[in-house]
Amino acid sequence: MLDNSNGPSVVAPCKHCDEETVWLRTAYGGWHLFDVSMRLTDTSFAGNRFAVDRRSRLVIDLDCVLESRWPAQCLTLHKYSCPESYDDSRHYRNRPRQANEIDLTDLWRRLAASEAEQRTSSRSA
Repeated sequence: MLDNSNGPSVVAPCKHCDEETVWLRTAYGGWHLFDVSMRLTDTSFAGNRFAVDRRSRLVIDLDCVLESRWPAQCLTLHKYSCPESYDDSRHYRNRPRQANEIDLTDLWRRLAASEAEQRTSSRSA
């Protein structure tokens, strides 16, 4: 969908239900598939109320914000209105998935080497 992760979001129909959806970046470090149509915040379910933060321009979970600051309408996750899209909405398509089993031996070696280097530089100083 997006070539550039900082680029504008693209509205596209869901391949299961033809409802318009959009991938948006969240303040919590991930991407989620949202319905384009906004819903009333009062009638939305807990855990499925989101809004765009004006300062950061990232999507935030309204359940983490004071209720007095909630907007009248909110974004909702598409996976709840179209269960068939659940697997598609779990991962942003253009982002590589991390392997289930990760070999950390190289990481541990590099950490040990940098730690040893810091020790020797602090002793010589």
